[in-house]
Amino acid sequence: MARRAFSWKFFRTWVLPPVCVIGGVALGIGFMAWRGDSSSAQALPTDASSTQTSTASFETIEKSVSATGTLAAANNETVSFDASGKVLSVDVAEGDTVAEGDVLATIDTLQLTADYESAKADYADAKAQLSNLEDEADGSDSSDAQIASAEANVTLKKEAVADAKDDLANAELVAPFDGLVTSQSYSVGDSVSGGSSGGSSAGAGAGGGATGSTTSTSGITIIGQDAWSVDVSLTASEVDLIAVGNQVTFTADDLDEFFGVVTDISALPSTTSGAATYPVTLQVTGTPEGLFEGVSVTADIIYLRKTDVLTVPTNAITTADGASTVTVVAEDGTEETRTVTLGEASGSLTEITDGLSEGENVKVTVFGQGGSGDSSDGEFQFPSDGQFPGGGQFPGGGQGGQGGGPQGGNG
Repeated sequence: MARRAFSWKFFRTWVLPPVCVIGGVALGIGFMAWRGDSSSAQALPTDASSTQTSTASFETIEKSVSATGTLAAANNETVSFDASGKVLSVDVAEGDTVAEGDVLATIDTLQLTADYESAKADYADAKAQLSNLEDEADGSDSSDAQIASAEANVTLKKEAVADAKDDLANAELVAPFDGLVTSQSYSVGDSVSGGSSGGSSAGAGAGGGATGSTTSTSGITIIGQDAWSVDVSLTASEVDLIAVGNQVTFTADDLDEFFGVVTDISALPSTTSGAATYPVTLQVTGTPEGLFEGVSVTADIIYLRKTDVLTVPTNAITTADGASTVTVVAEDGTEETRTVTLGEASGSLTEITDGLSEGENVKVTVFGQGGSGDSSDGEFQFPSDGQFPGGGQFPGGGQGGQGGGPQGGNG
Protein backbone atom coordinates (compact mmCIF):
# COMPACT_ATOMS: atom_id res chain seq x y z
CA MET A 1 0.00 0.00 0.00
CA ALA A 2 1.41 3.40 -0.90
CA ARG A 3 2.38 5.78 1.96
CA ARG A 4 0.66 9.12 2.02
CA ALA A 5 3.00 12.09 1.90
CA PHE A 6 3.00 14.51 4.86
CA SER A 7 0.91 17.60 4.13
CA TRP A 8 1.74 20.91 5.93
CA LYS A 9 -1.54 22.29 4.66
CA PHE A 10 -3.47 19.49 6.36
CA PHE A 11 -1.43 19.96 9.61
CA ARG A 12 -1.98 23.76 9.76
CA THR A 13 -5.66 23.40 8.94
CA TRP A 14 -6.80 20.49 11.10
CA VAL A 15 -4.17 19.77 13.77
CA LEU A 16 -2.44 22.96 14.91
CA PRO A 17 -5.55 25.09 15.73
CA PRO A 18 -7.13 22.57 18.17
CA VAL A 19 -3.78 22.05 19.94
CA CYS A 20 -3.29 25.80 20.45
CA VAL A 21 -6.84 26.25 21.70
CA ILE A 22 -6.58 23.42 24.21
CA GLY A 23 -3.15 24.57 25.47
CA GLY A 24 -4.28 28.18 25.82
CA VAL A 25 -7.38 27.21 27.77
CA ALA A 26 -5.33 25.07 30.17
CA LEU A 27 -2.80 27.86 30.74
CA GLY A 28 -5.54 30.40 31.32
CA ILE A 29 -7.36 28.21 33.82
CA GLY A 30 -4.18 27.53 35.75
CA PHE A 31 -3.21 31.23 35.87
CA MET A 32 -6.73 32.28 36.99
CA ALA A 33 -6.75 29.61 39.67
CA TRP A 34 -3.39 30.85 40.95
CA ARG A 35 -4.57 34.47 40.98
CA GLY A 36 -7.85 33.62 42.64
CA ASP A 37 -6.29 31.78 45.63
CA SER A 38 -3.73 34.07 47.13
CA SER A 39 -3.85 32.20 50.45
CA SER A 40 -2.05 29.28 48.86
CA ALA A 41 0.91 31.45 47.82
CA GLN A 42 4.10 30.40 49.59
CA ALA A 43 5.91 33.06 51.61
CA LEU A 44 9.46 33.79 50.63
CA PRO A 45 11.51 33.44 53.83
CA THR A 46 13.95 36.20 54.55
CA ASP A 47 15.83 37.61 57.54
CA ALA A 48 13.63 40.40 58.87
CA SER A 49 12.56 42.16 62.01
CA SER A 50 9.38 43.03 63.85
CA THR A 51 8.57 45.35 66.73
CA GLN A 52 6.94 44.91 70.08
CA THR A 53 6.88 46.79 73.36
CA SER A 54 8.72 46.12 76.60
CA THR A 55 8.34 47.72 80.02
CA ALA A 56 11.27 49.45 81.71
CA SER A 57 11.88 47.63 85.01
CA PHE A 58 14.39 47.29 87.83
CA GLU A 59 16.72 44.33 87.43
CA THR A 60 20.10 43.00 88.57
CA ILE A 61 22.98 43.31 86.12
CA GLU A 62 26.04 41.05 86.39
CA LYS A 63 29.26 40.70 84.46
CA SER A 64 31.67 37.81 84.91
CA VAL A 65 34.58 35.90 83.45
CA SER A 66 34.53 32.11 83.25
CA ALA A 67 37.26 29.54 83.76
CA THR A 68 37.55 25.85 84.54
CA GLY A 69 39.53 24.12 87.28
CA THR A 70 39.45 21.17 89.68
CA LEU A 71 38.43 21.00 93.30
CA ALA A 72 41.25 20.60 95.81
CA ALA A 73 40.97 20.23 99.55
CA ALA A 74 42.30 23.35 101.27
CA ASN A 75 43.64 21.14 104.06
CA ASN A 76 45.80 18.37 102.65
CA GLU A 77 48.65 17.00 104.73
CA THR A 78 50.79 13.90 105.03
CA VAL A 79 51.75 13.25 108.65
CA SER A 80 54.56 10.98 109.85
CA PHE A 81 56.49 10.09 112.98
CA ASP A 82 59.19 12.52 114.07
CA ALA A 83 60.57 9.98 116.56
CA SER A 84 62.34 6.71 115.91
CA GLY A 85 60.91 3.39 116.98
CA LYS A 86 58.90 0.34 116.02
CA VAL A 87 55.26 0.66 115.01
CA LEU A 88 53.05 -0.87 117.71
CA SER A 89 49.60 -0.07 116.30
CA VAL A 90 47.87 1.38 113.26
CA ASP A 91 44.40 2.67 114.04
CA VAL A 92 43.14 3.89 110.65
CA ALA A 93 42.82 2.68 107.06
CA GLU A 94 42.30 4.41 103.73
CA GLY A 95 38.78 5.79 103.47
CA ASP A 96 38.34 6.37 107.22
CA THR A 97 37.04 9.70 108.47
CA VAL A 98 38.97 11.15 111.40
CA ALA A 99 38.60 14.10 113.75
CA GLU A 100 41.33 16.47 114.86
CA GLY A 101 43.40 14.85 117.62
CA ASP A 102 42.42 11.25 116.79
CA VAL A 103 45.28 8.77 117.23
CA LEU A 104 46.36 7.37 113.86
CA ALA A 105 49.25 5.09 114.87
CA THR A 106 51.73 4.54 117.71
CA ILE A 107 55.34 3.43 118.05
CA ASP A 108 57.16 1.66 120.88
CA THR A 109 57.80 4.03 123.80
CA LEU A 110 60.22 1.83 125.74
CA GLN A 111 63.33 3.21 124.09
CA LEU A 112 61.84 6.70 123.93
CA THR A 113 61.22 6.64 127.65
CA ALA A 114 64.78 5.48 128.28
CA ASP A 115 66.13 8.25 126.06
CA TYR A 116 64.06 10.81 127.93
CA GLU A 117 65.28 9.64 131.33
CA SER A 118 68.90 9.62 130.09
CA ALA A 119 68.55 13.16 128.73
CA LYS A 120 67.20 14.37 132.04
CA ALA A 121 70.13 12.78 133.90
CA ASP A 122 72.67 14.37 131.53
CA TYR A 123 71.02 17.72 132.06
CA ALA A 124 71.23 17.34 135.83
CA ASP A 125 74.96 16.46 135.61
CA ALA A 126 75.64 19.49 133.40
CA LYS A 127 73.97 21.80 135.88
CA ALA A 128 75.94 20.27 138.77
CA GLN A 129 79.24 20.75 136.92
CA LEU A 130 78.37 24.38 136.23
CA SER A 131 77.50 24.94 139.86
CA ASN A 132 80.83 23.47 141.01
CA LEU A 133 82.82 25.64 138.59
CA GLU A 134 80.99 28.73 139.72
CA ASP A 135 81.77 27.90 143.36
CA GLU A 136 85.47 27.46 142.52
CA ALA A 137 85.74 30.50 140.26
CA ASP A 138 88.83 32.68 140.96
CA GLY A 139 88.34 35.32 138.32
CA SER A 140 91.09 34.04 136.07
CA ASP A 141 90.66 33.73 132.33
CA SER A 142 90.90 29.96 132.62
CA SER A 143 88.15 29.83 135.23
CA ASP A 144 85.91 32.08 133.21
CA ALA A 145 86.44 29.94 130.10
CA GLN A 146 85.49 26.77 132.00
CA ILE A 147 82.32 28.37 133.30
CA ALA A 148 81.35 29.58 129.82
CA SER A 149 81.84 26.09 128.41
CA ALA A 150 79.79 24.58 131.22
CA GLU A 151 76.97 27.05 130.60
CA ALA A 152 76.89 26.08 126.89
CA ASN A 153 76.77 22.41 127.86
CA VAL A 154 73.83 23.03 130.18
CA THR A 155 71.97 24.72 127.32
CA LEU A 156 72.59 21.76 125.02
CA LYS A 157 71.49 19.23 127.62
CA LYS A 158 68.36 21.21 128.32
CA GLU A 159 67.47 21.16 124.59
CA ALA A 160 68.13 17.40 124.50
CA VAL A 161 65.60 16.92 127.31
CA ALA A 162 63.01 18.91 125.39
CA ASP A 163 63.66 16.89 122.25
CA ALA A 164 63.39 13.58 124.09
CA LYS A 165 60.15 14.72 125.69
CA ASP A 166 58.74 15.69 122.27
CA ASP A 167 59.80 12.32 120.87
CA LEU A 168 57.97 10.59 123.70
CA ALA A 169 54.90 12.67 123.03
CA ASN A 170 55.21 11.95 119.31
CA ALA A 171 54.98 8.24 119.92
CA GLU A 172 51.35 8.79 119.06
CA LEU A 173 50.65 10.11 115.56
CA VAL A 174 47.49 12.23 115.69
CA ALA A 175 45.24 13.82 113.05
CA PRO A 176 46.00 17.54 112.59
CA PHE A 177 42.42 18.33 111.50
CA ASP A 178 39.10 16.73 110.63
CA GLY A 179 39.29 14.89 107.34
CA LEU A 180 39.43 11.78 105.21
CA VAL A 181 42.34 9.33 105.17
CA THR A 182 43.37 8.94 101.53
CA SER A 183 46.58 6.93 102.00
CA GLN A 184 48.15 4.93 104.83
CA SER A 185 51.42 3.01 104.54
CA TYR A 186 52.31 1.98 108.11
CA SER A 187 52.15 -1.61 109.27
CA VAL A 188 52.60 -3.05 112.73
CA GLY A 189 56.26 -3.96 113.30
CA ASP A 190 57.68 -1.44 110.86
CA SER A 191 60.74 0.48 112.04
CA VAL A 192 60.71 4.23 111.53
CA SER A 193 63.41 6.76 112.18
CA GLY A 194 62.94 10.36 113.21
CA GLY A 195 62.15 12.54 110.22
CA SER A 196 61.23 9.58 107.97
CA SER A 197 57.80 8.16 107.65
CA GLY A 198 55.90 5.17 106.47
CA GLY A 199 56.19 1.45 106.84
CA SER A 200 57.25 -1.66 105.03
CA SER A 201 54.92 -3.48 102.69
CA ALA A 202 56.17 -6.63 104.41
CA GLY A 203 54.22 -5.71 107.53
CA ALA A 204 50.60 -6.50 108.21
CA GLY A 205 47.78 -4.07 107.67
CA ALA A 206 46.16 -1.97 110.36
CA GLY A 207 46.03 -3.99 113.52
CA GLY A 208 48.11 -6.83 111.99
CA GLY A 209 50.78 -8.70 113.88
CA ALA A 210 53.52 -9.24 111.32
CA THR A 211 56.73 -7.31 111.61
CA GLY A 212 58.56 -5.36 108.96
CA SER A 213 62.15 -4.28 108.68
CA THR A 214 62.30 -1.38 106.25
CA THR A 215 60.91 2.10 106.05
CA SER A 216 59.43 4.17 103.24
CA THR A 217 59.02 7.88 102.66
CA SER A 218 55.22 7.98 102.82
CA GLY A 219 53.07 8.48 105.88
CA ILE A 220 49.34 8.96 106.45
CA THR A 221 47.66 11.48 104.15
CA ILE A 222 44.53 13.29 105.29
CA ILE A 223 42.44 15.72 103.29
CA GLY A 224 39.91 18.05 104.87
CA GLN A 225 36.26 17.82 103.88
CA ASP A 226 35.04 21.24 104.95
CA ALA A 227 37.33 23.60 103.03
CA TRP A 228 37.92 23.56 99.27
CA SER A 229 39.77 25.64 96.73
CA VAL A 230 39.94 25.81 92.94
CA ASP A 231 42.94 27.05 90.93
CA VAL A 232 42.18 28.60 87.54
CA SER A 233 44.18 30.48 84.92
CA LEU A 234 43.08 33.77 83.36
CA THR A 235 44.45 35.97 80.61
CA ALA A 236 45.91 39.37 81.35
CA SER A 237 42.77 41.14 80.13
CA GLU A 238 40.59 38.94 82.36
CA VAL A 239 42.81 39.46 85.40
CA ASP A 240 42.50 43.22 84.94
CA LEU A 241 38.74 42.90 85.46
CA ILE A 242 38.72 40.93 88.73
CA ALA A 243 39.91 41.55 92.28
CA VAL A 244 40.45 39.63 95.51
CA GLY A 245 37.08 39.29 97.22
CA ASN A 246 35.02 38.97 94.04
CA GLN A 247 32.21 36.46 94.37
CA VAL A 248 32.31 33.22 92.40
CA THR A 249 29.57 30.85 91.24
CA PHE A 250 30.62 27.23 90.71
CA THR A 251 28.82 24.67 88.56
CA ALA A 252 29.67 21.03 87.88
CA ASP A 253 28.05 17.89 86.55
CA ASP A 254 25.86 16.14 89.12
CA LEU A 255 26.40 18.92 91.69
CA ASP A 256 24.15 21.72 92.85
CA GLU A 257 25.39 25.25 92.25
CA PHE A 258 27.74 26.44 95.00
CA PHE A 259 29.70 29.61 95.69
CA GLY A 260 33.07 31.07 96.64
CA VAL A 261 35.38 34.09 96.56
CA VAL A 262 38.65 35.08 94.90
CA THR A 263 41.42 34.76 97.50
CA ASP A 264 44.62 35.20 95.49
CA ILE A 265 45.67 36.62 92.11
CA SER A 266 49.25 35.94 91.05
CA ALA A 267 51.25 38.97 89.99
CA LEU A 268 53.49 36.80 87.81
CA PRO A 269 52.23 34.99 84.73
CA SER A 270 52.90 31.41 83.79
CA THR A 271 53.47 30.46 80.17
CA THR A 272 51.92 27.41 78.54
CA SER A 273 52.33 26.77 74.80
CA GLY A 274 53.47 30.35 74.35
CA ALA A 275 50.38 31.90 75.98
CA ALA A 276 50.79 33.85 79.23
CA THR A 277 48.14 33.29 81.88
CA TYR A 278 47.84 34.28 85.53
CA PRO A 279 47.07 31.73 88.29
CA VAL A 280 44.06 32.67 90.40
CA THR A 281 42.95 30.89 93.58
CA LEU A 282 39.25 30.62 94.41
CA GLN A 283 37.98 29.56 97.83
CA VAL A 284 34.68 27.69 98.21
CA THR A 285 32.42 29.24 100.85
CA GLY A 286 29.79 27.57 103.01
CA THR A 287 29.51 23.82 103.45
CA PRO A 288 28.27 22.38 100.15
CA GLU A 289 27.74 18.63 100.10
CA GLY A 290 29.02 16.11 97.61
CA LEU A 291 32.38 17.75 96.83
CA PHE A 292 35.35 15.53 96.04
CA GLU A 293 39.02 16.02 95.30
CA GLY A 294 39.71 16.37 91.57
CA VAL A 295 36.14 17.16 90.43
CA SER A 296 36.11 19.46 87.39
CA VAL A 297 34.13 22.68 87.89
CA THR A 298 33.30 25.83 85.95
CA ALA A 299 33.84 29.07 87.86
CA ASP A 300 32.06 32.31 86.95
CA ILE A 301 33.92 35.17 88.65
CA ILE A 302 31.50 38.06 89.06
CA TYR A 303 33.40 41.35 88.76
CA LEU A 304 30.33 43.59 88.40
CA ARG A 305 26.95 43.30 90.08
CA LYS A 306 24.41 46.11 90.21
CA THR A 307 21.05 45.47 91.83
CA ASP A 308 17.77 47.35 91.33
CA VAL A 309 18.88 49.26 88.25
CA LEU A 310 16.41 50.46 85.61
CA THR A 311 16.84 48.41 82.44
CA VAL A 312 15.36 47.98 78.97
CA PRO A 313 16.17 45.47 76.24
CA THR A 314 19.30 46.52 74.37
CA ASN A 315 17.37 46.20 71.08
CA ALA A 316 15.16 49.08 72.21
CA ILE A 317 18.09 51.52 72.05
CA THR A 318 19.30 53.39 69.01
CA THR A 319 22.66 55.16 69.17
CA ALA A 320 23.80 57.66 66.56
CA ASP A 321 26.30 60.51 66.68
CA GLY A 322 27.02 59.78 70.33
CA ALA A 323 23.37 60.12 71.41
CA SER A 324 21.17 57.20 72.52
CA THR A 325 17.39 57.22 72.14
CA VAL A 326 14.41 54.98 72.77
CA THR A 327 10.90 55.12 71.37
CA VAL A 328 8.43 55.49 74.24
CA VAL A 329 4.94 54.14 73.50
CA ALA A 330 2.13 55.81 75.48
CA GLU A 331 -1.04 54.01 76.60
CA ASP A 332 -2.98 55.53 73.70
CA GLY A 333 -0.40 54.19 71.24
CA THR A 334 1.32 57.47 70.49
CA GLU A 335 5.09 57.32 70.20
CA GLU A 336 7.84 59.65 71.42
CA THR A 337 11.54 59.51 70.65
CA ARG A 338 13.39 60.26 73.87
CA THR A 339 17.09 60.70 74.60
CA VAL A 340 18.38 58.49 77.42
CA THR A 341 21.64 58.03 79.32
CA LEU A 342 23.08 54.52 79.31
CA GLY A 343 24.81 52.67 82.11
CA GLU A 344 26.14 49.13 82.15
CA ALA A 345 25.07 46.50 79.64
CA SER A 346 24.85 42.78 80.38
CA GLY A 347 23.41 40.12 78.14
CA SER A 348 20.27 41.43 76.46
CA LEU A 349 19.69 44.23 78.99
CA THR A 350 21.10 47.76 79.25
CA GLU A 351 20.92 50.06 82.25
CA ILE A 352 19.18 53.43 81.82
CA THR A 353 20.47 56.02 84.28
CA ASP A 354 18.43 59.00 83.02
CA GLY A 355 15.58 59.82 80.65
CA LEU A 356 13.19 56.95 81.45
CA SER A 357 11.00 55.86 84.35
CA GLU A 358 9.93 52.48 85.64
CA GLY A 359 6.80 51.19 83.97
CA GLU A 360 7.15 53.14 80.73
CA ASN A 361 6.84 51.07 77.57
CA VAL A 362 9.46 51.23 74.85
CA LYS A 363 9.45 49.87 71.31
CA VAL A 364 11.78 46.91 70.81
CA THR A 365 13.06 45.61 67.51
CA VAL A 366 13.00 41.82 67.38
CA PHE A 367 15.13 40.11 64.73
CA GLY A 368 14.32 36.66 63.41
CA GLN A 369 13.99 34.33 60.43
CA GLY A 370 10.82 34.83 58.43
CA GLY A 371 8.23 32.07 57.92
CA SER A 372 4.49 32.00 57.24
CA GLY A 373 2.36 34.94 58.29
CA ASP A 374 2.05 38.58 57.32
CA SER A 375 4.83 40.94 56.44
CA SER A 376 5.08 42.27 60.00
CA ASP A 377 6.53 38.89 60.93
CA GLY A 378 9.44 39.45 58.58
CA GLU A 379 8.13 37.44 55.63
CA PHE A 380 7.47 38.25 51.98
CA GLN A 381 4.15 37.28 50.41
CA PHE A 382 2.36 38.07 47.19
CA PRO A 383 -0.36 40.73 47.67
CA SER A 384 -3.84 39.44 48.47
CA ASP A 385 -5.13 40.59 45.06
CA GLY A 386 -3.02 37.89 43.43
CA GLN A 387 -0.91 40.33 41.39
CA PHE A 388 2.81 39.98 41.01
CA PRO A 389 5.00 42.65 42.64
CA GLY A 390 5.76 45.63 40.43
CA GLY A 391 2.32 46.22 38.95
CA GLY A 392 1.61 42.79 37.53
CA GLN A 393 5.05 42.17 36.06
CA PHE A 394 7.29 39.17 36.53
CA PRO A 395 10.63 39.98 38.13
CA GLY A 396 12.89 41.03 35.29
CA GLY A 397 10.32 43.17 33.51
CA GLY A 398 8.36 40.60 31.51
CA GLN A 399 4.62 41.36 31.27
CA GLY A 400 2.20 39.00 32.91
CA GLY A 401 0.96 37.80 29.58
CA GLN A 402 4.45 37.28 28.19
CA GLY A 403 7.28 34.99 29.09
CA GLY A 404 9.61 36.65 31.58
CA GLY A 405 12.44 34.39 30.63
CA PRO A 406 12.24 32.57 27.34
CA GLN A 407 10.29 34.61 24.83
CA GLY A 408 6.71 33.51 24.41
CA GLY A 409 4.11 34.36 21.93
CA ASN A 410 1.38 36.93 22.68
CA GLY A 411 -1.57 35.44 24.45
